[in-house]
Amino acid sequence: MPFFAGDALPMTQGSEVIGAGRYVALLRAPHVGALLGWGLLARLPLGMTPLALLLVVRGEGGSYAAAGAVAAAYAMALGVGAPFAGRQVDRRGQAHALTPRAILHPCLLVTVGGLALAGVPNPVLAVAAAAAGATFPPVGASVRTLLPALVPQELRATGFAFEASLQEVFFVGGPLFVALLAAIHPVAALGGAALAVAVGTLALVRVPPVRDTRPDHGPGHVRSSAVTAVGVRTILLLATFMGLAFGAVEVALPAFAENHGSRALAGLALASFSAGSLVGGLAAGLRPARDVRRQLIVFAWLLPVGLALPLLATSIPTMCGLLLLAGLPIAPLVTAAYGLVEHVAPPGAHAETFAWIGTAVMVGVAGGTAAGGWLVDAHGVRSAFAVGVGTIAVGAVATTLRRRSLTRQA
Repeated sequence: MPFFAGDALPMTQGSEVIGAGRYVALLRAPHVGALLGWGLLARLPLGMTPLALLLVVRGEGGSYAAAGAVAAAYAMALGVGAPFAGRQVDRRGQAHALTPRAILHPCLLVTVGGLALAGVPNPVLAVAAAAAGATFPPVGASVRTLLPALVPQELRATGFAFEASLQEVFFVGGPLFVALLAAIHPVAALGGAALAVAVGTLALVRVPPVRDTRPDHGPGHVRSSAVTAVGVRTILLLATFMGLAFGAVEVALPAFAENHGSRALAGLALASFSAGSLVGGLAAGLRPARDVRRQLIVFAWLLPVGLALPLLATSIPTMCGLLLLAGLPIAPLVTAAYGLVEHVAPPGAHAETFAWIGTAVMVGVAGGTAAGGWLVDAHGVRSAFAVGVGTIAVGAVATTLRRRSLTRQA
């Protein structure tokens, strides 16, 4: 990769492939379709397991508080374990990091289901769920690290846009699969998540680039953590503020839906939010920005504008429409963050950096959910939306002030 001088970080835009043809060319590149497809299946449980855990604990007579605690233990351990798993990818290679977890994680999920059926105390379930979360395979970090090596330079931004958009698929499709399997038995939903992780990850490991890639131990390889790089810290700061905003919005939607007829309709509103992100990401991949840093800052400012739209909602249909628009900047913003990793992360720490981005968002969501719940009770639904807008606006300000840190590592 050439050194990018000055403030701009250009992304070459190929003149020979334009519009939707970029996605055709992307998926025709050797191994890219298999990498993304199996990666999607392996990560589908990210949208399944939290809900499945809630249903399993409730199905065995536990309270909502107990069910929430078990699901939270899983999510917290998932966030904490991801950077360590990403570092394993950097230091040992994809196959060595993925294979043991492809077996261990599903076994632990099945164990959680068995313990629930056996009627063990909820703290034991929480510990088992945390163990499962900590061992989730670093699929996302592996896929994002390999994508730049598999596609031409002019298609890298499209690849990251497609990858960012796919995340909305498993967060929308995951709960739907849980609903189908839980109709048989709640533990079946947990078993389905375990099966998807095992099949998807083990198939992913058989894709030649994943199977054959070895870690770089040559000149420039580092042993320090990715967060030692100032540019990485800037991206993680923005990701945390994004998570805070998303958490506040997500906890406000059920309250809004309850005030307008049915709490269950909050799922439709959340689906609209994800659909907006999906559309925005696919559109961004059609014509990638020439300056990826500028793309990050522009969409960081467009996101609070979008999140302000739900303040105008007066019904469930209008809320869904406004959330569709509000979600449009999300995937393009994430795409820009992914595109910057190769510029700001230390050599040999790309997978760890990708994992840290996910962890930062999850930590933010946890904090935003807690704060949003308090705000809804104390000051009403609109206060939670307003705080979400203000939070991501602060993130946009911080990113703009720190924009010079988003330059290529010397």
